[in-house]
Amino acid sequence: MAETHPFRLRPEEIAERARKFFGPGGLGMNLMSDEGGRLRFEDVRGFVELDIRADANNQSRVTFQYEGFEREVHEFRRKLAKQAAEETRSPE
Repeated sequence: MAETHPFRLRPEEIAERARKFFGPGGLGMNLMSDEGGRLRFEDVRGFVELDIRADANNQSRVTFQYEGFEREVHEFRRKLAKQAAEETRSPE
C-alpha cells in the first residue's frame, strides 16, 4: 500500500525520526537503504519505505509504502503530526 502525507517538519528531521522508530532502537527492523530521501526498512514480516521530499512552506511530503506494518506506519504518522503541531503552535 502507498500513501502520501504532508508534515510541517524538515525532511532531515523526518528521516532521523524514522530511523529511530523503525530501526534497531525502535521496532528492530533492518535499514536496507538510506539515500536521497528514501529509506527502506525490512524484516521477516514485511517492509516500510519512506520517500521524503521537501515541499513549499517549510513542509515535507512523505510517501509511505509498506507491507505488514500498517498499524506501525499509522502510529508513526500520528507522532509526526503531533510533533509538527507542537512546533507550530504559537505561544500564548
